[in-house]
Amino acid sequence: MTQTAPRQKIKTAKQTKQTSVANPEIDNEVSTNITKIPEVKKKKSTSANPDTPTEPIEKKRNKQKKSKSKLNPPIPRELGMEVICEQAKFYDALFLVNCATPAKPSHPILANVLIIADVETQQIHLTVTDIALTIQASFAAQVLLKGEITVPVQILLEIVKHCPNGTISLNSQTQVTQSSDDDKQQTKICCLCLSDADGKYEIRGISAEEFPPTNIIDAAPVSLATTIFKDGLKGVLYAVSTDENKYILTGVHLQLAQEKLKFIGTDGHRVAITELCTHRIGRKTRQEVSSQEVQSQQVPSEEIMQFTLPGRVVREIARNLNDDVESINLLYDDQSNRLGFAWQDVVLSCQVVEGIYPDCEQLLTKFSFEKEVILEKAPLVKALERLSVLTDKKEKGIYLQFDGSLQQLRLSIEREFGKGDQVIVANLPTEMMLNIQFNLKYLIEAAKAIPSSSIKMHLQQSDHPAMLVPDGDRANPEVEMSMRHVLLPLYIPNG
Repeated sequence: MTQTAPRQKIKTAKQTKQTSVANPEIDNEVSTNITKIPEVKKKKSTSANPDTPTEPIEKKRNKQKKSKSKLNPPIPRELGMEVICEQAKFYDALFLVNCATPAKPSHPILANVLIIADVETQQIHLTVTDIALTIQASFAAQVLLKGEITVPVQILLEIVKHCPNGTISLNSQTQVTQSSDDDKQQTKICCLCLSDADGKYEIRGISAEEFPPTNIIDAAPVSLATTIFKDGLKGVLYAVSTDENKYILTGVHLQLAQEKLKFIGTDGHRVAITELCTHRIGRKTRQEVSSQEVQSQQVPSEEIMQFTLPGRVVREIARNLNDDVESINLLYDDQSNRLGFAWQDVVLSCQVVEGIYPDCEQLLTKFSFEKEVILEKAPLVKALERLSVLTDKKEKGIYLQFDGSLQQLRLSIEREFGKGDQVIVANLPTEMMLNIQFNLKYLIEAAKAIPSSSIKMHLQQSDHPAMLVPDGDRANPEVEMSMRHVLLPLYIPNG
């Protein structure tokens, strides 16, 4: 009996584990043991290190989850402009403003073009600046959403240039990112998407907030006829210096009075002066008034508005101002010393060249020009161009021999490797015999700048300058214009 009892107990214990419902009395005993077992396991699992609580472990897990979520946060995107425009208009505007892009920009933003989509006016405004010169061009487009962005102008120009004729879609978006918890500064990643019928392009840009502010010139506009303004610029532009050491001479000096507009250009070796009649184009509106009222309204000489335009600005205006434009508005702010020109959908502003421009008028009063010679422009230019092939870097002079008895002018040039002579008909005094030498390049440029069929040359002697003025038929006879081109001679050795 003593041997079977334990076996039965063991067997009943196994049975109770399998079927606890069959023996309720034994189930009570086993249940007490079963309830104790989890407690022991819990104690073993927690009593391995009784000093470490469970709360820090949960906090660490929560931190790990948070850190993982912060590693890849959703990047917010801001939608910008949505525009549909014509390829031809877009390219023409980009080509125009690209002239203001600096060759070596001091900051990446200066190599970009500012693109502003205006919903109200349904226009796109493009702006490029190198601080000294700013050009803005606008054109009509279908603006669905407004926005602004800056992208590299050279890249955008080449892409639009090779796009097929038709419509182009522009879309911009901005992504705002934050690097870490410590650094709360946000970084904006801007992008411009351009798509046409054949493909799609994406250009990384810079936020428009970093673009330099455009200076608004607060001045009353002065309206000038385009033909007058362009003729005045072309008449003196060739004489402007390219030497940066003579910075003031790299610009064109402009004087604006009530009825006169004068352009002056010089490089120290030649002087070009063009004076045009503007028919009361002052700051007041044009009115039909009597001669006495006109005299009272004229600006005194001491109040003449004068400034020096940078040569680069003058060249851009002369190149981009089309003949179909009737007038151009001039704006000058003497407080900021900044000048602006506006025509059609183009606005050009620049900083005026600072310094005192030489008084060329006073310089010319020291010389007299008593002898006159009349030459046909076309034969003179043709002869000079044929002889120019014999010039070199060391010697650029050409001899002019005026013979009154033969009524002719002999042009000659001689070098070590060759020589040449050209004879053209001239109208000059019969007793006149004069030899003088000029820089061939300067003489050709002065002759080409004169807008007439004939040229009148005023001379005195071989060591005095010569003055060239228009004579005969002119291209724009309706424009009242006087033009003077003065060349200093090259002194003849042993002469």
